[in-house]
Amino acid sequence: MPESWELFKIFSDNAAQNGDLKTAEEYLWKAIDAAAETNSPLKLILCMDSLGDFYYRLKRFGEAQSIYGDNLEKQIAGLGLDHPEVANTLIKLGSCQNFQNRLKEAEDSYKQALLITIIRFGLESAQAANIVRQLSAVYQRQGKVFDIREVTGGAPPPPPPEPIEAQTICRTCHRPYKGAQCPTCTQFRMTAMKLDEQERLQVVIATRDIRPGTVITISSVALDFRMASKFDAYFDVRHVIGKTAVNLVPQGAALKLNDIDLRS
Repeated sequence: MPESWELFKIFSDNAAQNGDLKTAEEYLWKAIDAAAETNSPLKLILCMDSLGDFYYRLKRFGEAQSIYGDNLEKQIAGLGLDHPEVANTLIKLGSCQNFQNRLKEAEDSYKQALLITIIRFGLESAQAANIVRQLSAVYQRQGKVFDIREVTGGAPPPPPPEPIEAQTICRTCHRPYKGAQCPTCTQFRMTAMKLDEQERLQVVIATRDIRPGTVITISSVALDFRMASKFDAYFDVRHVIGKTAVNLVPQGAALKLNDIDLRS
């Protein structure tokens, strides 16, 4: 069963899809409050990042920058200065500053993100190349040319060290994990998606408990769900409306193929 902060995030996503941005924002703040009550820095970091992304998509760059800045401090304290999540937040922070024409601040944010990325993944990595492109664009806007030696100090960058098994939280299933990819999602055929891609599957979700023998009417909606199998879930609400549930489907859970009596 999803925790309360996860449900608030799901409700926020649903409201946003329906165009109710005010309600979506309110649910994200509730998710942050609920995550804070769990005393888990990882959960709070994930919820704050979602709120920052929400403001960013709405082009409310000042508010997004404020949230990313607050979240950055929590990430450094909870994950360490050289964690890839810190670099990702610095990139988002730089993008907000860039859109607000705060170019020197954007430059500094991108440089910090690039330094962390070089240390963790190496200068030749795709992550580093992406940041260099963004930095070069910011420099071009200022009439300058970016030189990688400004970040590396003129010395050739060292080879990346062995990956550190730092703990983070999966954006698909919301479970803490160590390593490059969430093992829970992989083992159960879930889609563990990259940070820059859609983090959820569009599947049919129970908005309230559905008891066995219940004829499904308006108790389910399709929305982006935190964890669902690509091969064992309904993707269109029309496939379940009017059908009879054969298993208990808790509120917030995805409807699986074996939950529905297809003969009904």
